Amino acid sequence: MAKGFTSTYLLLMILAGVGSRLVETYGPLTLIPMMIAFFTINHVFHHYYENLQRLQQKVEEVKSFNHNFLTAMAASIDARDHYTSGHSQRVAHWGKEIAKEIGLPADKVEEVYVGGILHDIGKIGIADEILNKKGKLTPEEYDTIKQHTVIGYEIILQAGMFHELLPAIRSHHERMDGRGYPDGLMGDEIPLIARILAISDSFDAMVADRPYRKGLPVEEALQEIRRGAGTQFDPELASHFVAIVERLPREELQCIIGQELNPKKQLQEANS
Repeated sequence: MAKGFTSTYLLLMILAGVGSRLVETYGPLTLIPMMIAFFTINHVFHHYYENLQRLQQKVEEVKSFNHNFLTAMAASIDARDHYTSGHSQRVAHWGKEIAKEIGLPADKVEEVYVGGILHDIGKIGIADEILNKKGKLTPEEYDTIKQHTVIGYEIILQAGMFHELLPAIRSHHERMDGRGYPDGLMGDEIPLIARILAISDSFDAMVADRPYRKGLPVEEALQEIRRGAGTQFDPELASHFVAIVERLPREELQCIIGQELNPKKQLQEANS
């Protein structure tokens, strides 16, 4: 109680002080009502802490449900685009690494990770013939693809959950120079979570194989990140990301790039 409920602890101290004065003034018989009061308080607090533990258990159950929901959601997003399987998990992974690198607290690291899982949710609303087109998109088709940020934003907004992730979903294609979409935000107008995911999203898109091109080597992709620092990407975050990738063992890096990551495991890591 002293650790979590200081005011309650002080109240009991006062009660003890009053009791000692009563015993001193009126004798030991005053201990009887004091003991009754003490055991009543003990019972009330015991019941309170039991309810608190049950509430915490319910919170953990809800979190577990959310994690399972996100796992299914990530799979459904990537299933729409046959050529980017695992993309959402990898974007979430790199975003989490950047968030940890810059010292964000654990709850914010998890937000970044979940934002990466859901960042492309709006692609659910894009027609298959455009989303899975084998070849370069026409300007009109590219404009349609760009709508996935707004579609995803509206889906989460109407769902009434994960509102803290709305900036990640809507703004991960914004650019520092204001030439991004959908709102043309510039610099610090772009939410931090979106600036983080913009880098991880672009990196995974560059190194991943597509039906119409081979993925870039990691070194070339990192050079593109450096080149885009200050115009497309937040320069400080870009520097951190390059450092993260460069210090990874080559085998581990290729494993991350070439395989799907387990979203449930990654969510648990983000919480740890």
